[in-house]
Amino acid sequence: MPSLCFVAGDPSGDAHAARLFEALRAREPSLTAAGLGGPAMQRAGVSLLDDLTKAAAIGPFDAARHLGRLLRAKRLLEEHLSRQRPDLVVLVDFGDFNLPVIAPLAKRHRLPVLYYISPQVWAWGRWRLASIRRHVDRMVVFFPFEEAFYRREGIPVTWVGHPLADEARPTLRREEALERFGLNEWRMTVGLLPGSRRDEVRRHLPLMLASARRIQWRMPGVQFLLPKAPTVPREAVAPLVSRSGIEVRLAEGSVHDALQLMDAALIASGTATLDAACCGVPMVVVYRASWPTYAAARAVLRIPRIALVNVVAGRAVVPELLQHRATPARAAATLIELLRDEPRCERMKEDLRAVRETLGPPGAVERAAGAVMEMLRLQKAESSRQ
Repeated sequence: MPSLCFVAGDPSGDAHAARLFEALRAREPSLTAAGLGGPAMQRAGVSLLDDLTKAAAIGPFDAARHLGRLLRAKRLLEEHLSRQRPDLVVLVDFGDFNLPVIAPLAKRHRLPVLYYISPQVWAWGRWRLASIRRHVDRMVVFFPFEEAFYRREGIPVTWVGHPLADEARPTLRREEALERFGLNEWRMTVGLLPGSRRDEVRRHLPLMLASARRIQWRMPGVQFLLPKAPTVPREAVAPLVSRSGIEVRLAEGSVHDALQLMDAALIASGTATLDAACCGVPMVVVYRASWPTYAAARAVLRIPRIALVNVVAGRAVVPELLQHRATPARAAATLIELLRDEPRCERMKEDLRAVRETLGPPGAVERAAGAVMEMLRLQKAESSRQ
């Protein structure tokens, strides 16, 4: 009975790992898995050694606050690898832990390693390529430029496309979504998407609410919609909204149900920018990190832009306001300028449609499952020869 070991460390990776395991079980019902991850993996049938999503952080400096939990998780995983010897270790994103800690650990136990969802080494960590060559047997990536990057570096890679090609669809009709979220269909709607982690919400939501106050003062008819990520508890959001003094509708459920209603949005840099691109929402991207993390990123960053839509497009499709430039005055002014410039909005929507096309055809998770099954077959064949 083939077995896998998964390691995912944040809510997004947890969800991606869960969907991958579900696709694998559909192909091979006898497949079993254990590892480090979160509640989505556990619901999918992975035996959870520890919940790493509670230690999700932005960058290595913020992760240092969770060092005790990470060390405990490493010990639990090492015991599992020694005792159970899974057929394949699947690492899912979480590069600050998986690359320097878990991949070498798996190789010390002489286990094959597949890396699903590449860390952004092409942006900030080219010095880690030597470690990837030594410790990772295959990269499975979402974007065509990642495939080209790893091929140039001589690293085995499979491009499967992005799961958003399947997932970025509303579950409600527009009229149903308007009624559910209590919005007026005749008023302009601005979205506020502060991120999927508590730390991101803490850094970005006050900025976005202060920006919303300025937007409302200059454009009184605008209404605001805040899709709450399922990984963020309501108590981390509602008090901040209540104290802001403006009316903001909280949307729970599918983020795409909310995105279809937005005329424009303020969005924290991350996968949410791709969600918005798939729904054709013009946006202004903001991002704040701790100052040590920001300083370290500035020192190693090798690309001119960080918003995924801009990285995928290879040019500045949407404006980015980062760190000290991410102020309420600047964010509000940039969004208002966008809302009032209809031709610019239309050009941005065209560019976002092009970004959507680069995500590949539907079926990314199935193709990723195929890559995993192929590695399992190769491992079985190699074992039989020995």
